[in-house]
Amino acid sequence: MTVSSQAPGTTAVAAIAEPGGKYVEVVAGRDGPELLLGRRDAGAPHLRVPLRGLLTASAGRPWRVEPARPGGVAVTDGGTLVVTALAEALSARLELAFGTDGRLTLTTTWRNDSAEEVADVAAGLLIPLPAEDVHVTVPGVLYNDNPSSDPARTVPHIAGGLVVEEHRLPVPAVNAAWDGRYVSLFAHPEPDRSRGDGGVAYGSLGLLRSPGLTVTAMSGVIMFGGRPDVCYVSKAEIADREVGYRDLAPAATLTTRHTLDWGPVEPRGLGFTKLVRTGLYQDEAAGPLSADELVRLKANAMDARWNGDGYLAYDGVRHGRPRSYLYGWTGQCMKLARCDALLGLQEDRPERIERARRAADFYVAGSATPVRGLRAARYLVDDGGWEMFRRDGAGFVSSRALGETVADLAGLAADFRDAGLDVPPEWEEAVADAATLFWHARLPEGVVPLGWTPSGAAVSPMVTAAGIACVQAMLGAYRLGGERVWLLRAEEVLGHYHRLHAATFERPFAHATLDAAGEDKEAGMYYFLAAFELYRLTGEEMYARWARTAADWLLTFVYVWSPEYAAGTTFERRGFKACGWPSVSVQNHHLDVFFPTSELMEFGLATGEPWYAERAWTILHAMGQGVCAEPGDWGFEVPGEQGEGFFQTNWQRTGEANTWNPSWVIALPLYHALRMRRAA
Repeated sequence: MTVSSQAPGTTAVAAIAEPGGKYVEVVAGRDGPELLLGRRDAGAPHLRVPLRGLLTASAGRPWRVEPARPGGVAVTDGGTLVVTALAEALSARLELAFGTDGRLTLTTTWRNDSAEEVADVAAGLLIPLPAEDVHVTVPGVLYNDNPSSDPARTVPHIAGGLVVEEHRLPVPAVNAAWDGRYVSLFAHPEPDRSRGDGGVAYGSLGLLRSPGLTVTAMSGVIMFGGRPDVCYVSKAEIADREVGYRDLAPAATLTTRHTLDWGPVEPRGLGFTKLVRTGLYQDEAAGPLSADELVRLKANAMDARWNGDGYLAYDGVRHGRPRSYLYGWTGQCMKLARCDALLGLQEDRPERIERARRAADFYVAGSATPVRGLRAARYLVDDGGWEMFRRDGAGFVSSRALGETVADLAGLAADFRDAGLDVPPEWEEAVADAATLFWHARLPEGVVPLGWTPSGAAVSPMVTAAGIACVQAMLGAYRLGGERVWLLRAEEVLGHYHRLHAATFERPFAHATLDAAGEDKEAGMYYFLAAFELYRLTGEEMYARWARTAADWLLTFVYVWSPEYAAGTTFERRGFKACGWPSVSVQNHHLDVFFPTSELMEFGLATGEPWYAERAWTILHAMGQGVCAEPGDWGFEVPGEQGEGFFQTNWQRTGEANTWNPSWVIALPLYHALRMRRAA
């Protein structure tokens, strides 16, 4: 650390710097003092922030931006830059100091200097950005303003301003990138229990327009669509929620801590990669179950779903759904067949292998439609018939669901062949037929459509990332048949997806989740899987680079910390930890188990990057929470069952889990636990 009153290239009122080349200085600007953030190797300052407006505080509801008046500026003997300010009855002291990691820590302390209580305080930091056209990431909530989200749905956008609770964010941070540079503001969440009612409050992060774009860190108040005290509470739903206000008694203080990081990034859309390897968060995930215990319990739940020809998507009692086998998406009937086969091969249980064979035979024989390669997605057990998904009242075949089902069928066939078992030629034919459909029934942009009508026409001309799973099916055809044309076709199609979504992330992955028309982790998940598979097949470093970037994007959906919960909630009573859990999409702000966990581990091992493997194990262990260990546990009677949704934030029922249990909640953890325990 160096301290100077003379900063690089300018006359500074005060300045601090760190050995890596970053510096902070306060200079006299045209309209008053300015805070400059820079790097010695970058020439011009990275960011200029007027001191007037850097801090804000208001009292009363609704909260509003009221810039604090700048006070003094000084550098302490210990190398801390101190900025003071005043806001009516409140005084503020902002301390800026570089840490050993080269990042800047900002500690803000607000104090009530009056003799009376100041109620409903909303205080925070405002960091205006120098450009209007900025690529912003708010993890799990906002990706470049969510450009693919259905405009008819209420979902997070910047609009007039978006400020959300820290506990809504898997990584409590905001990243903004523009013109080859980025800035990331990280929160260090600290629970506030001052209300005395058992509740827990945290700070908040987001963006304001004032009139330009401003990265915002507040003491807990929120905003949606430019309206203060509005909360995103459920799928495409908002409600008035006055949260985050603080009352300060005379001489009482309110302290927040943040970390600021900045540097170069290109293209700007990859700014999110600066959020996932910070080392700032040291929370540990819960690990109530070992991989073996998870396998035992989930296999028990899978066995309870077996129905002679397939695995029931729903238990048929709790939620009143008809008994059915559902392939892909929330059913994962073919993934369960793979689990049965893997378990049978690992434990020498031939009856499980034959059960997997029977399930695959049933699907291949019964799901075909008049359009070769196009298959129905659901079998109604009691009606004895097949049906498709519905979209706008009409039947359609989802490219996401069909692609992943065919990819799993190809994977099952490969597992059989690798074990020296006979592979029915009908399986290979079904994979080849579907791969052919995926190749020939593409949009003009070269990608697979969102889905197809029963006649095989694209259900929509909209370009989405929904069908990337179909690339995996093409690679499955290559693995089974050995025809190089399928490898080349898979490379070409993934190249189109890369160009449209992943080269710049101006339009991030979206629309894989059938009930969430927006950006979601599952769309990025299949791009990661396809890129990783191409890397394994070709050894091309380009595909490892693509997979690495996608993995980082996916990890912005994974919690690196664990919020505390209100007294009396299930999560508080059971010590639930969010750390390691993935969230879902910009529309659905809950936790679930859908993640490429074992493949992330394998990617880290294959590329010599053990950090990814460590993250994968953290994720697997976290997902052991909420699993029924004995009848009555977590609201289930069958050991191994688990709810689909865990609510870690103000979205539905904070601190609780649901008991909606489609079969994919069995399939995904079981599949990854089987593969990871084998590699351990």
